[in-house]
Amino acid sequence: MRLPAATGLALAVLLACAGSRAQAQGPQGAELAGRLGCLACHALNGSGGKLAAPLDGVGARLSVKELAIAIAYPRQRHPGAKMPSYAYLPPMEQAALVEFLQTLK
Repeated sequence: MRLPAATGLALAVLLACAGSRAQAQGPQGAELAGRLGCLACHALNGSGGKLAAPLDGVGARLSVKELAIAIAYPRQRHPGAKMPSYAYLPPMEQAALVEFLQTLK
């Protein structure tokens, strides 16, 4: 599936923000996932919701790019998904979420 040019640019900015800079300047990904209510639908370590795929091992299953798309545009990966889009989050927060999810291997 081809992404519009603006989406590609936003994704590039998001990925550029990933890493230690995102941790130093923005919220930690785990804290942000809690604030956004991710565990209302996703399980992690046996706790949380059962409406969506568990987050255990997601960092091994999906690449950084796939995680970024899943956060910002969940219906591109799964057209029937009920997950809200988090494209409205600042790039630093999206990068923090991606970085956190990458640790779940």
